[in-house]
Amino acid sequence: MIKVIIKLSFFTFGSFFIYGQPILQNFTSENSPLPFNTVRCIAIQGEKKWFGTDVGLASFDGNNWQVFTSNNSFLSNDNIRSLKVQNDSILWIGTMQGGLFKKSNDSWINYNESNSGLNDNLVRGIEIDSSNNIWLATSEGVSKFNGQSWQVWNVADNGLPTNNITDIRTGFSNEKYISTINGGLLYYDVQNNIEVHSIVESGLPDNSSIDIDIDSTGQPWFATPAAGLVTDLGNGGPWARWNITNSPIPTNGLTCIAINKEDQRIFMGSELFGIIIKQNDVWQSYNQQNSDLPTNHITAIVHESSHVKWIGTFNNGVVRIEETDANVLFHEVQSLQLFPTLIRVQESLYLSESVYGSLTIQDPSGRILNQQKLVNTKEIFPKIEQTGLYYLELVIKSQSYFFKIVVI
Repeated sequence: MIKVIIKLSFFTFGSFFIYGQPILQNFTSENSPLPFNTVRCIAIQGEKKWFGTDVGLASFDGNNWQVFTSNNSFLSNDNIRSLKVQNDSILWIGTMQGGLFKKSNDSWINYNESNSGLNDNLVRGIEIDSSNNIWLATSEGVSKFNGQSWQVWNVADNGLPTNNITDIRTGFSNEKYISTINGGLLYYDVQNNIEVHSIVESGLPDNSSIDIDIDSTGQPWFATPAAGLVTDLGNGGPWARWNITNSPIPTNGLTCIAINKEDQRIFMGSELFGIIIKQNDVWQSYNQQNSDLPTNHITAIVHESSHVKWIGTFNNGVVRIEETDANVLFHEVQSLQLFPTLIRVQESLYLSESVYGSLTIQDPSGRILNQQKLVNTKEIFPKIEQTGLYYLELVIKSQSYFFKIVVI
């Protein structure tokens, strides 16, 4: 039986909103045919959802499952790292050691180092541009396949700053945004001329990026492992960033990013803080502390619709999240404020009005430091003895307010 979880789930940083009850369904190898509980990538093809795991490929149409492994299919490597749907019948599959697979209904083709121009058998990312070229992010550079011939870009032949490519996305004018580990960002124009953007060349906040998505205006957004959320406000800068020192984001280490096309909410995955959501200046989160998400270690996020999300996790299967209208629509920010947000050890905090309620203070790992009752008071004495970043949850009549403070 599939586990179905319904729980009041809301979490904001510095602002309060009332949300409905999202429905969570957790599919694991224990309660479904999912072949393994670490889900690295997800793709949606009509009614069918595809899940790439460390031990095989699975599809689910809402009723029926299919599982493809090296034991029952043409798939020769079970460690799936990337998926891309081309149309109603074609699925491209990137693997850890077996190269690239093209699945067209019941027909399979494998492209690898030994039988094609593919430059590496580890395929981390797959993109299809407006000319139906297949672009691949590998650990040995960038590969492009037009259906007949291959083109490769790498350090030795093209002067790339690194061969360690993580993701590729196509812009509105068929330009390419390419993320790397320790090599900055690579921008390809429509003629495939390359510009390198890094900390040195353009003031990029982090030379590593894990995942990319494009918003409704064509602006690229980057999930980085050390600098938080980054976007390009121009063409190679200026860069805007959201990190733990300048925003409510709880971590600088992001694992994936997916923008909801309908309302432009930015969904980000993390290893320790679950799913972080940004819409303009409003922040929300789904995690183990405020919902029944089975783990905070998120590996993939895909939007089925404005209300339905599919979440890949590390060692906890795949989660379907169905939001209600109350989850999706942000409400008016309440007037309650906390100040200052930067204090010294043993200093007090003050609310904008006197309250009755309970206060919980946590560190970034979620460890509770202390809890207090507030009785008709504006003043808060946090009792924090070490410098660092901390989160405060104030509960008033079953409604929660979340604030972030820094102790220096």
